[in-house]
Amino acid sequence: MPRVPEKLTAPQEDIDGVMRAALDYVEGYLQADPKRHANAYHPEALKRRFAPNPFGIDMVQYVTPQVMVDFAATGQSKDEDAEFEVVIDDVGRNVASVRVYSTTWIDYLHIARGRGEWRIIHVAWEHQPGMEPD
Repeated sequence: MPRVPEKLTAPQEDIDGVMRAALDYVEGYLQADPKRHANAYHPEALKRRFAPNPFGIDMVQYVTPQVMVDFAATGQSKDEDAEFEVVIDDVGRNVASVRVYSTTWIDYLHIARGRGEWRIIHVAWEHQPGMEPD
């Protein structure tokens, strides 16, 4: 469910572009649509989280968009019944901040405009409490 705060003063065209990138990201993944999921990312984007490694040492872990797209292509990400919420926090002239909440995770997206297109440049994420894998 998309949500846009009333306080945003950005042009509607920019808000729509930011929302499109966020929805391509989450819906493309949950619908196992690798082309749509890939469309959300800038080619140099990274997805990061702060979590313990197998030795219990906290560290920044990262994954590339290609890894995410490849996983979506396997069909294993498909969950068409999954509920999610997209919240645009702010839209500047060329950057935006968006939160995506789902049953399993919380994603904080940084989205930037380049060549007239809004694309994700960074994702910080963590599992929802109690949803960490075993």
